[in-house]
Amino acid sequence: MRAAYRDYIGSTDWQARRRTWHAAWIDRHGTRPTCQACDAPWALSRGDLHHRTYARLGAELFDDLVPLCRADHAALHDILETAAGWRHLGRPAATAGIIAILRRLHRADAADLGQLW
Repeated sequence: MRAAYRDYIGSTDWQARRRTWHAAWIDRHGTRPTCQACDAPWALSRGDLHHRTYARLGAELFDDLVPLCRADHAALHDILETAAGWRHLGRPAATAGIIAILRRLHRADAADLGQLW
């Protein structure tokens, strides 16, 4: 599975799917995507799309993919891959829960910065 995934992520098919997903986001939301954890602007050139599920790998639905900045995507995977409790929830639920935690952490960091001024 890992080799097939790695090959797919490096493929022109995946790049085309990313572009299609990006255009669909703008059509649906009327704005450019942002990282769903930290709200940083998301772009095709520097953003990641996290798979909520691998069930449709190669034929992903719009909602199978979540825009994340590279740092938050790495953090999500660090948590998902090292904390067995998250994996027991299933990938979609674990993804939602971890993103919620990352959002809270970002908001807490922003509040701490605000108190400095």
